[in-house]
Amino acid sequence: MLHFRFMGFPVRVHWMFWVVSILLSGALSMGGRDSLVQILVWLPVVFVSILWHELGHAQAHRKYGGYPDILLHGMGGLCSGTGRFTRQESMWITAAGPAASVCLYGVAFLIAELRGYPVSGGLFLREVNLESRILQDFLWVNGFWTLFNILPVLPLDGGQFFQAYMANRNPRLPIQVGLVTAIGVAVWAVSVGMLYLGFFFGYLAYTNWQRSRGTHGGFW
Repeated sequence: MLHFRFMGFPVRVHWMFWVVSILLSGALSMGGRDSLVQILVWLPVVFVSILWHELGHAQAHRKYGGYPDILLHGMGGLCSGTGRFTRQESMWITAAGPAASVCLYGVAFLIAELRGYPVSGGLFLREVNLESRILQDFLWVNGFWTLFNILPVLPLDGGQFFQAYMANRNPRLPIQVGLVTAIGVAVWAVSVGMLYLGFFFGYLAYTNWQRSRGTHGGFW
């Protein structure tokens, strides 16, 4: 496992982070030089994007008196650590990660516009050269992935935000909503051929079902 410190935060990178990132790159369906180029472009984009996302959580975590650390693993990233937070502080800490991703998405979008690359739907652009490929990957990871990350499904950021919001109201509702949402996304993803996304949300549906029974021991 890779260990280093960045901006004062301890960071660990599990080897499965690289393996899953390569699987998601689509490089295995390519051949020869194209496969290598895709990996060399995709891996740094995913690493920077997820680390930046977790730094958003970590900065807010530290602002409210916590001592966070960051882990990048096969299912994404995790910012954890010690600290006691109010309900509102927990909501801000959770929201800081997606906010950081949206900012990075905005930078990539602005660069694409200034460089004259055709952006369609705000998420994708036609690859013209290596620069446009890098920008497309940044748009995809910080746009498309963020949309799913803010869904109200535990332990995604959207689910954690909803859980913090409902803590003093109906603490079981986030689990129930997460279960239904995860099943719906899993079915949709499989129906359109996005098998990895379908597997991912299928697993989230299972873990939320475990949570509803009080038997879930943690996801990441």
